[in-house]
Amino acid sequence: MLEWISANNRGLTLLVSLAMLIVWLVYLQVFLGGYRRQTRPKIIINYGAGTALDACCFISNMSSEPIYVESIVATLTADGRSWSLPVTDVEPHDGGENAADPKKRTYQGPLMPGQYMEIGSFRGLLARVVQGGESDGAPAGERVNIDVLNGPVSAEILVLADYASEDLLVGARRRFTAFRDDGAWRMHSETVGTEQIRSKGRRRQIEAMLARNL
Repeated sequence: MLEWISANNRGLTLLVSLAMLIVWLVYLQVFLGGYRRQTRPKIIINYGAGTALDACCFISNMSSEPIYVESIVATLTADGRSWSLPVTDVEPHDGGENAADPKKRTYQGPLMPGQYMEIGSFRGLLARVVQGGESDGAPAGERVNIDVLNGPVSAEILVLADYASEDLLVGARRRFTAFRDDGAWRMHSETVGTEQIRSKGRRRQIEAMLARNL
């Protein structure tokens, strides 16, 4: 046995070195995968502090680094029509225009890891959308009362933000459905979690969309 090992010393050394290289490559892959998961952005959109359309919409930063919220876009779809509007600024009746501190007039700005902000009730957000948003399939300037809409109402919240060293904007969106049950509104999320927009193609699209709204 010793003679065989001695005779094949070079080959065995090469095999051991190759095995160690494979182990280190696997370890490096696992480490890089964990690092990417820890450092990639994660924005959560949820609702609470109320029921149905009167629930508040919350945006949370669950990333490991701060994000800078650039824009929040709400889209309402109902009765075969849709409306879309940036809702980044605070409404005047909520004290937005009268606030002495400019930071209180807008939801735009930095959001630290683990922090969240409340951007109003879904009823208020959707009322803003149908009153001032661009419409698809509805006459320009038409004012619609949400409470008289027939069938389910779909509400999508899209958040666009800057993140750490990323060159492109990052984004997240979540869609909610409100429907009438025995005359009362009820609401649920169409997905278990918030969809994270991470692909470069999608991020270029949302960046172009934001540029059109500037």
